[in-house]
Amino acid sequence: MNMQNRAAPPIPKARKNNEVNVAFEDKAKDIVRDAMRAKGVSVDQLTARLALIGVEMSSGGVANKISRGGFSSAFLLQCLAAMDLEIRVE
Repeated sequence: MNMQNRAAPPIPKARKNNEVNVAFEDKAKDIVRDAMRAKGVSVDQLTARLALIGVEMSSGGVANKISRGGFSSAFLLQCLAAMDLEIRVE
């Protein structure tokens, strides 16, 4: 294959400026906050529970991740697991 004929890769766009991403980040943030409210778990308690499953972060780091909402799916699942919650797809 001739490298000179290959199309240039797309120009990356800032993820935070994409309305779809912002909407889903807000949903993820709401899921964690709603779970914390339902379980009566504070940020400090969530931080301690995360540590019990091997996720070492400061309370400030956890609070910042949640307030920004742009966290990974792994962090979302870790938070839910730390609060003894699961997402089930049936």
